[in-house]
Amino acid sequence: MKRISLYILVVMMVSAGCQKKDSDTIGGLTPDQRIAKALAAYQSKLMGSQYGWIFVESTTGIAYNQGVSQNGPAITLAYYMQFVDSNTVVMFSDFDTSMSVPKSSSYRIKELTRPALIFDTYSYLHVPCDPDPAISKSPFGPGYGWGTDFEFSFSDSTVPAAAGDTVHLRGNLNSAGGLLIKATQAQRDAYYSGALRNNTTALLNILEYFKRLTVNGVTYELRPNADRTITVTWTSGGQAESQTTSYYFTASGLVFATPIVAGSATLTGIDNLLWNPGTQTITATVGGQAATIKGATAPISNDVNAPGRWWHYANDNGGYWASWNGWHVNGVDDAFGVTQVTDEGGPFYQFAYIPNLLGPRNGNPNADAFVPLVVKNNALALGNYFSVPATPPSFAGGRATFTELGTIGTIPAGSPVDKSDQVLYNPAGFYLVQTGAKSYDMVLASNARSWISWFSPF
Repeated sequence: MKRISLYILVVMMVSAGCQKKDSDTIGGLTPDQRIAKALAAYQSKLMGSQYGWIFVESTTGIAYNQGVSQNGPAITLAYYMQFVDSNTVVMFSDFDTSMSVPKSSSYRIKELTRPALIFDTYSYLHVPCDPDPAISKSPFGPGYGWGTDFEFSFSDSTVPAAAGDTVHLRGNLNSAGGLLIKATQAQRDAYYSGALRNNTTALLNILEYFKRLTVNGVTYELRPNADRTITVTWTSGGQAESQTTSYYFTASGLVFATPIVAGSATLTGIDNLLWNPGTQTITATVGGQAATIKGATAPISNDVNAPGRWWHYANDNGGYWASWNGWHVNGVDDAFGVTQVTDEGGPFYQFAYIPNLLGPRNGNPNADAFVPLVVKNNALALGNYFSVPATPPSFAGGRATFTELGTIGTIPAGSPVDKSDQVLYNPAGFYLVQTGAKSYDMVLASNARSWISWFSPF
């Protein structure tokens, strides 16, 4: 009898141990079921916005590549996205004017350490992430892009259904912040009607480098920089003041990521940009007030020490200044086609200004070099022919003026290199505008319609 009782007790204990209890679940769902439910809820949230989403991505100023970090500018980008089904997204982007047309790519929602939104085919989001600086135009250097992301984790502390009209994201590699905002029908229609392109190209229609915004009788100088920031300069009490912030474009206009505070005025952006080819001006609104933007041939306040700083930075550090596209002339990037230069089978990589390349350290008279760099045998090399300016340039009058000493090799007449040299030796000289810690724009002083953007690769 005792054996029978013991047997019954053991069976009861084993049965109890194998029985599924409510305490093993939350809300009656297993962990796998809860994950599946959360992923489905995020999918429904993204697809449930009838008119799509505005996605604003802000970087931290740090980019990572295989655990190694690089510092650079913090930027803000804006996208329009429509998640049309469980795998397809259509988007616009303000990263480049060519991205103002819709493009389809794929995405998926997947559980990683937490639910994640992954854009898994090459899209507008991937271009600023591209490790090749020739594609991304990133100042961080090869391998880094701009510190943006294309794989994000959902970071709201609430369930998707309770998130309202916004969804917060965090990049999984570079920790870029992302904010999805439900779009209205008017916003969606504006993107598809070409409003984004109108806004991103409006300032490009002004051929002069210097651009003046006038609103409420006050004039500001606008300077979009190569590092995707914009500098706003004004005068107060006879002194120049300026503020630099990242910015982005939407179908409504240009938005300052950080408002510009100029005395008693606060500028949050410029809306409704409209180019008038007849008057060569842009009409717009700022804070609901009518505004105009037009070109100018000189800066509102010239930094007279900038030419010397520019030359000495490269000379004193044994480096050089590089440009991806050579001269911008009358609204045309790479106006002379330097990016098409080839040299003994080596393709063009950069145009460079190298202080004292032919100086006494090489047993030659003092001379700089204005030279295309090409790729030969997987390494950078000087082009076979280039111009040799005197060193240093003249810095008189707060401008850099160059004098030609001669050439290395024979420069073909009318070639991209020859045309580039003709601009460099214009006797009017150049304003140097510092656009970043290691970047300058060199602007022809005669009409401000020709300039070259320099950056230091080191």
